[in-house]
Amino acid sequence: MEAACPPERTGKFVVVGGGIAGVTCAEQLAINFPSEDILLVTASPVIKAVTNFKQVSKILEEFDVEEQPSTMLENRFPNIKVLESGVKQLKSEEHCIFTEDGSQHVYKKLCLCAGAKPKLICEGNPYVLGIRDTDSAQEFQKQLTKAKRIMIIGNGGIALELVYEIEGCEVIWAIKDKAIGNTFFDVGAAEFLTSKLISEKPETKIAHKRTRYTTEGKKKEARTKVNADNVGSALGPDWHEGLSLKGTKEFSRKIHIETMCEVKKIYLQEEFRILKKKSCIFPRDHHNESIKSDKGKIYNHLF
Repeated sequence: MEAACPPERTGKFVVVGGGIAGVTCAEQLAINFPSEDILLVTASPVIKAVTNFKQVSKILEEFDVEEQPSTMLENRFPNIKVLESGVKQLKSEEHCIFTEDGSQHVYKKLCLCAGAKPKLICEGNPYVLGIRDTDSAQEFQKQLTKAKRIMIIGNGGIALELVYEIEGCEVIWAIKDKAIGNTFFDVGAAEFLTSKLISEKPETKIAHKRTRYTTEGKKKEARTKVNADNVGSALGPDWHEGLSLKGTKEFSRKIHIETMCEVKKIYLQEEFRILKKKSCIFPRDHHNESIKSDKGKIYNHLF
């Protein structure tokens, strides 16, 4: 049973979350309230900051997102202190939060920028992974090392990068739109990029000009990586750097795109056998689970 927080209030602002929203919020509070203490609580040793901001037009802005060590933020703003810990309990009536390192912090105002929990198409299924943070990306890498074929659901930025980066594994990509990446570019650009997507990957990688920070050498508590209630910092730029996204096959790429469809049903292996379903070709193998789209097509996939 946690001890009750002291009843008195302090002038401290507490911001939970080390992503773009949390860091930007802490920066603005530090600028507008230079005499107040601001505590930024983040579960990751690096923060995600907005840099090189430019006002291109009245409604168009341009900026870069960089991963930076928390000390850089503290050096720029003396009234900001960064605490590397997760939040395990909030007592809103007492204006107090408890962190995983065993400390408690009283606040005057609290800003929660902890992001959203991944919305999975099937909760509690070990073969369905939602990629949102660095922990879930590492769990995906672990599962991919045993995979012959996977299915990627979604047409967002992470899905686009994931489909391109994966090697040695058959990929079935299901999207609800007519073309890939419709949030970012038009149909013409999508057709051009699709042709590049299904071709062999160039061996020479494009050099990154911006500075990148990693969490190598940091001691982190072991925690449940998949379907966790407390998720880590959201994925930033170059999130796939350092990850070996390779399956068990020898080829570079084999991608099939299913457009204008959604997942209708996920069959476990035993259900698939009982119902005597037949899967579409993408060479037939023996797999753990099958997915049926709303077009009526069924694909086997294996993690």
